Amino acid sequence: MRVCHGRPANHSNLVTSLLEHERIVTTVAKAKEAARCADKMITLGKRGTATAMSSAQSYLYSPEHSLPRLTEMAQRYASRPGGYTRIHLMGHRKGDHAPRAVLELVDNPTDVKLDMTARAIAREAHVMLHRAQENIGWDALQELIAKQAGTPLEHDTRFAPLTRKNVAKLVRYRGDEARAELSRKAAQYLERIWAIDTLEGRRRPDDARWEEMELERPSRGRTLTRPMTGRRIVAGELLPEMAAPVGSHVEVAQPIRRRDRSVAPSRIVQIKKPSVVRLAKGVFAKRYVRGTSVPSS
Repeated sequence: MRVCHGRPANHSNLVTSLLEHERIVTTVAKAKEAARCADKMITLGKRGTATAMSSAQSYLYSPEHSLPRLTEMAQRYASRPGGYTRIHLMGHRKGDHAPRAVLELVDNPTDVKLDMTARAIAREAHVMLHRAQENIGWDALQELIAKQAGTPLEHDTRFAPLTRKNVAKLVRYRGDEARAELSRKAAQYLERIWAIDTLEGRRRPDDARWEEMELERPSRGRTLTRPMTGRRIVAGELLPEMAAPVGSHVEVAQPIRRRDRSVAPSRIVQIKKPSVVRLAKGVFAKRYVRGTSVPSS
């Protein structure tokens, strides 16, 4: 019985490695073919008949090691009707520039999708705290995490729809086990973001490096590339000048050159109504402030 068409030797090697390690890195084309064959192998393992196991044995390398793993996978996915593999794009391979991908079995102990979803939950929770302007301490952060642990994440409308959709996919067949692991990892990443924010501070110009660059090669005009230090801004996080009311004057930590050719470390800007078009244009979102800027001192 021929399980997979095409180049069965190559596919068999990939499927055997996938069953053994639960994650492999290959090209996108090979990952798609190997995923299709791996799904068929696990389906044969779930059947458990002599004919099905004989077909799997004739296809896989090292059946003395692969068949027990196939039986283990069949028990893991007993309640799942299909879709036992997942493909993640992974850039391009050095040399021939072939598109690479990570092929993994779903619900494995080191599930990439679960880890990425936990990171997204932590980032969005951090943005919520930032927009509420709550500079909480460690004890308050732990109380917040413990309070959130009792709420199903897939039904919490404060998170983005895509995040809630990914959570629902992860807990559909794994239930409370995946939900608990997701909450634990999200809490760890949130604590890490909090620690980095506390230790390194907000993203700000590196004044020492700036002065060193000015001495080495003086910059011209106001188009200066400023070295930065501190924690990078999370997507969706509001800057202080964006949260300020329209018409107010705020001090922004952006160097500006004075008329006497000296450099002021900050400037005072007047907040005006932001442009919706510019806010939706990625890198041009930095141009939300209109009007003149003057040095703060």
